Amino acid sequence: MVAGLLGVLVLAGCGSPELTSTPASKPAPTSRAAASGALASAVTKLDLISQDPCQTGKAEQVYPDCDRFLAELRSAVGTVRAGAAGLPNGELVGVSSATLLSAADAFDRDGCGSRLSPTGPASAQACAADLERVRSGLATLIDQTRDVAGR
Repeated sequence: MVAGLLGVLVLAGCGSPELTSTPASKPAPTSRAAASGALASAVTKLDLISQDPCQTGKAEQVYPDCDRFLAELRSAVGTVRAGAAGLPNGELVGVSSATLLSAADAFDRDGCGSRLSPTGPASAQACAADLERVRSGLATLIDQTRDVAGR
C-alpha cells in the first residue's frame, strides 16, 4: 500500500507545471541588435580584407587576381552600407560605401579581373588606376567605421 501511495505521489508530481513546463526561451535579438552585430562583423571583415595583396601589393602586378578580393569587399561594404543609418556618421559612411562600390564596378566594367568587358580588357594602367580607387575607398571606409566593433 505504501508503494501504491508513493506511485500516485510520483505520478502526481509528474503532472506538476513546475516539472513539465519548459523555461522561457531567450527572446530573439531585435533587428537593430542583429544589424549592429552584422555591421560589426562586416567592419571586422573590412579590416581583414585590407590586408589582402590586392590592397597592399603593387596595383599593376596584382590587379588581374583581385576578383575574390572584390567579391569579399562588395559583400562587406554592402552590409556596412545597409547598417550605416545606425552610425553617428551614417550619411558619410553611406556615401563612402556607394563610392567604393562604384569603384569596384568600374574595375569590372573595364575588364580588369577575370570578367572581360565587351570591348576587351582595359590597359594595365587603367586597371591599376581602378584598383587604386578601390583601395582609397576601402581605406576611407575603414577610417570612418573605426569605432564600430570596438576597434
